[in-house]
Amino acid sequence: MKLPAVTPNRALLLCILVFVLAASAAAGSVERTVVQLPEGAGSGLEVTLTVNDIPVGGIVETIPDGCTWAGCDHPDNRTRVSNRTVAFAVVGEETVRYRLQGSPGAGDELNGTWEDLLTGESGVIGSDGPSRSGQAAQTTVPSTPGFEYAAALAALAAAYRWRCSR
Repeated sequence: MKLPAVTPNRALLLCILVFVLAASAAAGSVERTVVQLPEGAGSGLEVTLTVNDIPVGGIVETIPDGCTWAGCDHPDNRTRVSNRTVAFAVVGEETVRYRLQGSPGAGDELNGTWEDLLTGESGVIGSDGPSRSGQAAQTTVPSTPGFEYAAALAALAAAYRWRCSR
């Protein structure tokens, strides 16, 4: 018996079905660590977002007043900066680092949200103590019913588009 050839379209469909049907039940989260840069680097902060169990998703951070965007290590085609809002498309990353120019106390005023597009879960990135300590807390926001499958398909289409553009 001869099996049919696997075309790119069939492979994509198979991947979509696998991800939709086997979406991880693990709860995702994002933790924030803020470190003041050394004096020679100017008055700045380095923010590290640690992504846990979110294979495809998004992070939106709001930059506090008095801070300016100074760059990041995340790919430009998956980072959008608009006024005081920065959005990161996360596809398989474990960390995202970015830099801000501003006072050391501005790290306490950072706030942001995350969303796992495969499970539909989302949450708030927060801190229950000094953000420079590296101990961050997450609050899970209830997911929207029925959103999981549409979000998973959209995320996989975006990942496929990203793969084809490389």
